[in-house]
Amino acid sequence: MNSSRPLTALAITALLASASQGSVQAQKQPAPAELPGKPAPEWDAIFARKKGWTGADGCYSVEMGDGRTLWLYSDTWVGTVAEGKHAKGSRLVNNSIGLQPAVINGKPPKHDSLEFYWGKPGKDGKPRAWIEPELRLKADDPQAASKSWYWLLDGCVINPPGGGKKLLVFLMHMGRKKEGGEGVFNFRMLGGALAVVSNPLADPSQWKISQAVNPHSRRSGTDDISWATALYHSEGRGPGEPGTLYIYGIRDVKGLNKQVVLARAPAARADDFSTWRFFNGKGWSEKSSDSVKITDQAVNEHTVEKISFGGKNHLVLVESQPVFGRHVLVRTAANPEGPWSEFKKVFLVTNMEKGKHKRFTYAGKGHAHLSAPGELLISYVINSHNFWDMVGDATIYRPRFIRVPLDSIFD
Repeated sequence: MNSSRPLTALAITALLASASQGSVQAQKQPAPAELPGKPAPEWDAIFARKKGWTGADGCYSVEMGDGRTLWLYSDTWVGTVAEGKHAKGSRLVNNSIGLQPAVINGKPPKHDSLEFYWGKPGKDGKPRAWIEPELRLKADDPQAASKSWYWLLDGCVINPPGGGKKLLVFLMHMGRKKEGGEGVFNFRMLGGALAVVSNPLADPSQWKISQAVNPHSRRSGTDDISWATALYHSEGRGPGEPGTLYIYGIRDVKGLNKQVVLARAPAARADDFSTWRFFNGKGWSEKSSDSVKITDQAVNEHTVEKISFGGKNHLVLVESQPVFGRHVLVRTAANPEGPWSEFKKVFLVTNMEKGKHKRFTYAGKGHAHLSAPGELLISYVINSHNFWDMVGDATIYRPRFIRVPLDSIFD
């Protein structure tokens, strides 16, 4: 305990009162309300690995339609872990994917049943990202082809009009703020893209993948919009109807208060960007620039999922607390465009005090289809402001999980 820390105003008041009264009375502070989220170490253990895929952030989960779940990750460690550290020869690649079998009643899969994929080794023999920008995606920035990368956003499986299935994985096209610059935040968004897998039921090593620029992503430097930070597939009203894909985005505005915006498209044709329409507060516009805020106090990645509770369907938005806050947050709504509730804190991340460097938590996301009845499974990530701290402690920078009772979300 640090005995030299300054006294709070309450403590000073108490001491003055005791001096004037000639006695000291204990001043008890009410304990903070206990938050409903509880750690799920059995899920943590699935992603604690010492060889191959050894950590990543991002952590979107996609139902493949055949019982399997596809995990989408951004920056990923590939190599080995020795003595609790990412060992010499390990490499950080910009994205990876994982595939797991079906789970029953929220029980995690067996450790060895998960399979992870990244890119084939380059000329230097080192692993590469699962997907890299193609030359034709350089857009209006000369560095976008040769010195840029993708981080993975949300994804979904659709049933296109011609039959079969397609897997859509939305991508954030990234580059460095300053060439040669250092630090874990030396990056900027160049735009958005989409990866389309035409044979998603095949082994991922055999996938046929095409890429396309997302023309709706704004990258002017002001009011930038990153689309597909969350997806929600609303099923059609009748059998065989493809339904609607709601596409959430984040608008960066002045200051730190990011806004959530919304688009929609026919689910079967969501890879055709001309079908996208944007919520303008009253209806749906053809212009991305007409998008209006549906809620704020947001972060760059989150999830929106339908959850049934109390005989009703609800939408639940999960995110980490903005501006390096330590809480995992949820919001609820009855409709994709809202109105959305104020956020509710469901978990406080407390295991960030280790190491010499400041750490932070982010990447909060829900995984409703992997949850036990009456609960919502949520993941988050811990990282460090210092890259070498992350290298030296392999217990951070990988998904951590909690379980949150649904009655605490909808009370």
